[in-house]
Amino acid sequence: MDDTTLSKYTISFGLSLALCSVLNALLVVLKETSRTVVAELQKTTGHQWVTHVAIVLVLFALLGWLFSLANHGQGLKLPAGRLTGIVVAGVVAGGLIITAFYLFAG
Repeated sequence: MDDTTLSKYTISFGLSLALCSVLNALLVVLKETSRTVVAELQKTTGHQWVTHVAIVLVLFALLGWLFSLANHGQGLKLPAGRLTGIVVAGVVAGGLIITAFYLFAG
């Protein structure tokens, strides 16, 4: 695949996906270990999971947009293979964080 075929938004939101996958997992762990956090999330929208999803979606959009502004608005430059590796690593890391938490905390 030609590295120049990826747009700045593909790269930016791919990186945002990888980061948000890890942040999502950390939020799950935080919610499972703190009743105060769950109560605050519940108060915000009426249900903790709705607030959880809203936080992750807002972070995804915000980080993707911010990454696209890098290099004076030209976005970050990454080869397609490297972006794929980063996205896979982020999603796998998020899954491992959640899995490890429930295996060892439960």
